[in-house]
Amino acid sequence: MAGRTMLLRYLYPDGRLQAALPMRVVEDSGGTVVAWLAAGTQIEYWATAGGLADPRTVPLPQRFRQALGHAPRRWEGSGVLRVISLGEHWQVLRFWDPQSSRFSGWYVNLESAKLRHGNVIDAVDWHLDLLISPSFDVTWKDEDEALAACGTEYLRSRDLESARQVGERIAQDPRGFLASIGDWRAFVPDSGWGPLRLPDGWDRNPTG
Repeated sequence: MAGRTMLLRYLYPDGRLQAALPMRVVEDSGGTVVAWLAAGTQIEYWATAGGLADPRTVPLPQRFRQALGHAPRRWEGSGVLRVISLGEHWQVLRFWDPQSSRFSGWYVNLESAKLRHGNVIDAVDWHLDLLISPSFDVTWKDEDEALAACGTEYLRSRDLESARQVGERIAQDPRGFLASIGDWRAFVPDSGWGPLRLPDGWDRNPTG
């Protein structure tokens, strides 16, 4: 049912929790979930040990050579629409400019296939991403971060190779790829879909 809540979680490769994002469902076919993450939503997001800092404030040579966990945050900027295809190695985010509401483009998060437990979806982030502009220009994102993470406990070499292969296929035909998952550029969320709070049990049994 449109408007019901669900939880997207990211796990570290060892099964520990990395992030938790509560969202409202727009469409749910079973194999693909389209969901809205509202600005200001209460989330958990990856952090250095004890939740002291955003890992991206740590220089790359040290970023993945330390214990990482998660800490409370708020989703900042504009709301984002996510197309989550459970069996695929990607998730597509659609962004709008918070000031003008103009469509800003697509962000392709390269990641594991998803595991679904009712209203909870779990995935492992592979750190490498793609940006696709409204004119369908493709840019790789976070290549330096993925290389720094590769070979540590936070990114397996085979997963980075899979991310590159998936990204290269998408980059060869971005128009065709985006057409295959639906055009949501004109999407407007329900006026009552404001920020969410993390649900009870958001951190329960992340490997279950």
